[in-house]
Amino acid sequence: MDTFDRLVPASILRAIEKVGGALSISSSARRVKVLFVCTGNTCRSVLAEYLGQRFCGDDFAFESAGIRPQRAADAENAMHILKTTFGIDASEHQPRDVRGLDLTRFDLVIAIENNAATVVRELGVPDSRLQVWTIRDPWGGDLTEYEETALEIRKRLAKLRPAVSKE
Repeated sequence: MDTFDRLVPASILRAIEKVGGALSISSSARRVKVLFVCTGNTCRSVLAEYLGQRFCGDDFAFESAGIRPQRAADAENAMHILKTTFGIDASEHQPRDVRGLDLTRFDLVIAIENNAATVVRELGVPDSRLQVWTIRDPWGGDLTEYEETALEIRKRLAKLRPAVSKE
């Protein structure tokens, strides 16, 4: 098993095989580039991006975007949970529109809802590079709902990379 095989999860390797090895991984850092997409880029995708950076950062490069980005201030509850529960500072986060990104840069796009999956498919992301995580949107809920969402995302990240602990 070479270094590439150890760094890339089996699910990504299977996706590469499905498309005839056409999926490119950044050759300089050998990190799998992952984009999380939700509705506003203020709750779930923000939580996923920053939790991924903390717990899977060595093997992955994470970014996030939304299909209808909201104001940065709307990410306040997500940033609060990241800071108080996980010690992560996400105060520089700026929501952005998935339509403004070059989606070919990403080895994997994770849509955190079906509507986001529909949009990224329309933007040309093939199913071989797309995963859909159905995670309830905490938008408008209390901090407990945001924390539950963060913990669900943390569990999903553990499955994305089997040995995730940097705690």
